[in-house]
Amino acid sequence: MQIDDETLMALADGELDGAEAARVQAAIADDPEAQTRLRRFTETRARLRALSAAPAGQSSDDDLIARIRTASIPAQAPVAPAPATPAGAANRNRAPWAAIAAGLTAALVGLGWWQMGGAPAGLEQAEIAALDSLPSGEAAMLDDGRDLTMIASYRTAEGMFCREYETAQDARVTVSVACRDDGGWQRQFASVMTATDGYVPASGDIAALEDWLARTGAGDPLTPEDEAAALSE
Repeated sequence: MQIDDETLMALADGELDGAEAARVQAAIADDPEAQTRLRRFTETRARLRALSAAPAGQSSDDDLIARIRTASIPAQAPVAPAPATPAGAANRNRAPWAAIAAGLTAALVGLGWWQMGGAPAGLEQAEIAALDSLPSGEAAMLDDGRDLTMIASYRTAEGMFCREYETAQDARVTVSVACRDDGGWQRQFASVMTATDGYVPASGDIAALEDWLARTGAGDPLTPEDEAAALSE
């Protein structure tokens, strides 16, 4: 059964009722390509929620869309301004953020990623506090001036609770995944990026991240209810 993007976006937005959501999740259970699309839509929605909650002076959704479109087309092509979108209409108008999901890495200049090889990676106390409590889709400023955006939470095949998040400062963005065990939070994956023209891209090395998630057997991003339950454990 082929599940179209519109349905996956509705699932990522939490707009499907329980029975329909269960039907779609069952339909994509053995479809890695559909699971990848769902993960990208879920992560993009989380980033847009964080942007919409950002204080005045930070980039708006329309500005983000315009910058991605500018970075995604040839330099000589005219750039049409992004149409204004009424606040609160993000869930109903999915076309802009679907385009973002398809072109998140267009403005990357430098990119590197690494994966932990056994030794715990040090995390600052402010990051640990965010991992312990910040819901996905929300953002906080760390003491050192970095912006932290919580993207999504997952359970690995072994049942470990993991969270994907970004920290950004100036033109440097780090996408990380940290997992919680008896010893606390440990960073298991990180992707470091830089960008130009003041635009900080909203995605890491998608292929490397998805490879890591696949190898750990991570399922779909947790629902807000499941995430809240995991955070309370």
